[in-house]
Order: sequence, then structure tokens, then C-alpha cells
Amino acid sequence: MSDTTYAVISGEIAESKKISHAHLGRIPDIIRAAISEVNRHIDANQQLEYEIIRMDEFLCLSKNAPSSLHAILMLASEFRFRAHTELDTRLELRLSIGVGPVELFQGQLRESDGTAFRLADEGLRTMKRNQRLMISTGNEHLDGEMHVACGFMDILIHDWSDEQAEALFLSLSGKNQMEISEQLQISQPAVNRRLKAAHLEAIEKLLERYATIIPQ
Repeated sequence: MSDTTYAVISGEIAESKKISHAHLGRIPDIIRAAISEVNRHIDANQQLEYEIIRMDEFLCLSKNAPSSLHAILMLASEFRFRAHTELDTRLELRLSIGVGPVELFQGQLRESDGTAFRLADEGLRTMKRNQRLMISTGNEHLDGEMHVACGFMDILIHDWSDEQAEALFLSLSGKNQMEISEQLQISQPAVNRRLKAAHLEAIEKLLERYATIIPQ
């Protein structure tokens, strides 16, 4: 796998110590369900392989690095709304994306190693408490640009309401505003307001930029 660029994602629940033991036991199933929902809406070559490491930590691997941020923002928004629906609790993910080769693939993500794994792990370990997204490529110029972009994304993610996260996920999954309106049983103008409040336009610009600069 070392000749190809991959995206490895180290993820965990933000501020997991605040979660009750009863809720913590349900977190792995919510993570699995959220990732499965993301995979259901994206092409097969963009889907996330994943493993739950412990109750509140997980690893993902994308074999399509340029599309990985799209999948991860879908995951962030889907998890946010799903946790609200199932636990009546505001929960967010902390997500560190490492982009690079995977020099040692052992069949299981937790036993694999390589540049992408190490960048993802280091990024998660160095994230500050209020950070929600980190992207590391090992390229100083790209990492500088992504650091700024992730800083803005942290602000947007913190500002999402649960309803905005739901509408954003549906938009990122490819649905237009009328389709979202029908699914959520709200008016099209209401959908438009939610997507504007979630800063969909800015997110789409970031996704376009990321897909352009991240190597395949």
C-alpha cells in the first residue's frame, strides 16, 4: 500500500469524560451507525473502512484521499444529529486526518502502521480541547493552509445546531433543497435557512480546495 496516498482518520468523542456511563455504552453503536450512514450515501471507492478502538475512540481509512474530507464532514454532522436524536445530548467528534502512504498494512487498522497512521495519531494527540478537526500531510506548506482552514471549520462545527447538522448531512449526501424539504417535512425556505446558518457555501469551497490539493 506504500505507493498510494491514503487518508487515515483518528477519531474520538470530544469531552467524553462528561458522558454518563449509561450513554457511554451506546456510543460505539452510534459511531457504527453514523459511519454506515455515510458509506450508504457515497461511492464505493470513497467509503470508510473503520474499527472501534474502545468505547469513544475509532480509526477510519479512506482509499480515496481527495474525497476523505467530504466523508469526514458528513460523519461529523451525522454523528452530531444522531447523538442528539438517540441520547438527547449534544456530542461532537474530534477528527484528525493523516494523509500519506500506509507502509505496513496488516489487515486490521489497529495493527497497521505508516505515515498516514502516524500523522493522524499525532494530530489527535496534539489537538487542543476545543479543536474538532485537524489535517496533516507532512507537507509544511499544505499543513499551514489546512491549519488555517481547520481553525475556521472548528468555529462552524461549534456553531451548528442539531437541525443544521441534519440538513447539512443531507446536502453533502447529494440531496437538493426540495428533496431535503420533503424528507424533513419542512419548507424549502426553512431548509435554505438551515444550510446558510451551517455555512454550506464555505464548506463546499473548502471541500473543493481540499480535493484539488490532496494527491490521489
